[in-house]
Amino acid sequence: MNTIGGNIQSQYLLRIKRIVDSDNNGDKFIIKRRPKNIEFMREYGLNYEDVKDIIRGLSVEDCFAGPEKDRDPQYEGWIFKFDPLFEGTKLYIKIRVESVEKSVYLSVHEFGKYDEVN
Repeated sequence: MNTIGGNIQSQYLLRIKRIVDSDNNGDKFIIKRRPKNIEFMREYGLNYEDVKDIIRGLSVEDCFAGPEKDRDPQYEGWIFKFDPLFEGTKLYIKIRVESVEKSVYLSVHEFGKYDEVN
């Protein structure tokens, strides 16, 4: 990763973590209730706070893509994709940073389980 890209990812990761830390029951950090996210959380026995802890543990090295624009033009912000290890399993995490105060957790599941990993 080049220095400029790494600095940008680092700044956004700090922003994401600040949003997670200041979130109060989903007012700033929203987890999309998609079937694949729910399935993953059930399989690993995770709740909302556990997912936030996974986000808090992310590093810049876990970021393999981003910032990039959302494919859906109705949404503003930047998409970042991460692939951390969790309990020995490589995850795929996709987060949209909409503003300084809001972030949306779009995906969490095992890496490669769904087509969107690319």
